[in-house]
Amino acid sequence: MVNKRLSILIVDDEQVVCDLLHDELSERGYLCTTALDGNAALAKLATKDFDAVLLDIRLPGMSGMEVLRKALLDHHNTVTIMVTAINDVETAVEAMKLGASDYIVKPFDMDTVDMSIRTALETRSTTGKRLSEMDSIASGVEVLLDPFLSYSKMVTQRTVDIARRLGISEKEIERWSVEKASLDLKKDAVVATS
Repeated sequence: MVNKRLSILIVDDEQVVCDLLHDELSERGYLCTTALDGNAALAKLATKDFDAVLLDIRLPGMSGMEVLRKALLDHHNTVTIMVTAINDVETAVEAMKLGASDYIVKPFDMDTVDMSIRTALETRSTTGKRLSEMDSIASGVEVLLDPFLSYSKMVTQRTVDIARRLGISEKEIERWSVEKASLDLKKDAVVATS
């Protein structure tokens, strides 16, 4: 159960998905509101401050990516999590670069959605800022890889490949790669002692 009643805007063109997320998250203590398209979502964002938005990409009229761009301009304190059937690294990276906090592929698990909301809100409150561009790319890649594989090196390599294609400087790529390697060593040490 959530201590503070956090408000969530659920945006999906499928009523059944809106209803499922609304019912399940309401049971977990969130205050939920739904919208079936991008224009309705932006109208609701204009009248109320939400803690988080769960946003589909494929929406009638205005796409979820367009909603994401517009929402982030006016609602800096609202975290946005993409919940979509589009299982594509490039799309995930684009969403993360635009400012999405996470990218969840349908079909989803409610515990994953709940944890994603909590993590995004904790990150927002503790850092008060968005992830770096390289961290956003890594998150997009990581989200689409099987978590049971030893994938840290794969994530790093794919992130570097995508960053190069996007024209990010080699200096920034190298700085991020060194930091990532250092974090991986620390994670491996923790796992080894467990």
